[in-house]
Parts: sequence; structure tokens; C-alpha cells
Amino acid sequence: MRQEELGRDEPECGTVVRDENKIARQNEELWDSRAETYDTRFSFARWTQRKLVSLLQLGDNPYVLDLACGTGWVLRYAANRADGQGEFYGVDNSSKMIARARAKSQSCGNLHFYKSRVEALPFDDNFFHAVMSSYAFHHFSNPEKALREANRVLKPKGKLCILDVTANNPFMRLLDRFSRKVEPAHVRLYSTKEFQALFESAGLCHTTSKRIIPAIEVQIAEKSNRNASQHEGVAL
Repeated sequence: MRQEELGRDEPECGTVVRDENKIARQNEELWDSRAETYDTRFSFARWTQRKLVSLLQLGDNPYVLDLACGTGWVLRYAANRADGQGEFYGVDNSSKMIARARAKSQSCGNLHFYKSRVEALPFDDNFFHAVMSSYAFHHFSNPEKALREANRVLKPKGKLCILDVTANNPFMRLLDRFSRKVEPAHVRLYSTKEFQALFESAGLCHTTSKRIIPAIEVQIAEKSNRNASQHEGVAL
């Protein structure tokens, strides 16, 4: 089991035991309970998610994956920007979120949604041009494994963009500790420095961080050509 230290003000990817299956169940229950009202409750974040999609810099016929896709709003927006080209995939650990995403996307033939944990993606190597995630990374029970999976399914030179709150100052670290106490499904927030270390540990090249507003950033990484498999496809 992967481990990580949570107690320090400036954690450096240390170690405490974490029950990943328990956290996954807690997250599934939490987001199942919020599926019906999710789009209304979190509509305030849409402008930041539009910024996330713009940073993907989608080319022709893109294959895109959204980790913890929720009701699929970000994928629908991305697919619309691609003018009907490409294929767009979303995974989420919540059955009810996936059901909502499918229902809202019935008119979109190039959107596909699957119930899956981000630590075990149901896709073959080198399949996606871009992988993204918004406001979900702090819920991942094993961020290292999730990033390794993202690296695995990205094509060489593919881009990973993660939008989330960052813990770059004492106030945000205090808020993070409070959130872990009141919401069990909240795993932890990460500083920009920690994101860089996590990306590098997963074999990704952290290229930059884009600040959206104070305490909210998009972390951007790229998959290198080294050790990239030539096998492409999707196994579902």
C-alpha cells in the first residue's frame, strides 16, 4: 500500500498508512449523494474549468480523458470546442455521477463514460493525447498510482492538466487539515512543489503551473518519449 505523511506544515511526500479502499468507498458514497444537485452546487467553478480546457490546446482529432469526470460537463465543453472531432472519455468512481453524465450526453456520439477508479484505468497504453482532472485530485486515495496510470495511458508528448486548490501558504494548509477532519473523503491538498515531486515520481515532466486565482492552479505535465510502448488502443 502506498503511504504518505500528512502531519507536517511542509510535507515532502512522506509516509502514513492510508486505507485506500475505505477512502474510495467514502468518495463513492459522497458523490453518489451529490450527483443530482452537483451541476447546480458547483456551477460557480465553470469558468475555471473552461480555462483548464483551453490549456489542453487540443489539436485535430484529439483523444481526451477526464479523471473523476462527475456529470461530464467539462468533457462536453471540451468536445464542443473540438467541433465534433476526436473521442472524449470520462471515468468516475460514483455510479450515479456516471449515470448522470451518460444521460446528459446522449446527443454526443463521441463522449464515453465508465465507472472506474483513477488508480486502475480501463485503457491501454499510449491512447490519449490529453488527460485532465478538475477539483478532484485532493480526493484521490493514492495520487502516485493515479499519476502513474495517467502517464501510462498518455501518448508520448501527451499533456496532463490538473486543476485544483493548492496548499502553498499556512492558511491553506490549515484549511486542508480542517477539511480532513470534517470530510473523510477529503484526502489532502498539495503545494505546487509537491505536485512537481509527485509528477516526477510518476515519470512525468512537470512543465509549468498556471495560477487561475490565488490558491487555485492548473498543474501541467508532459509524458516523455522514453520507454513509451508502441501499443495503442482501448480495452473496455
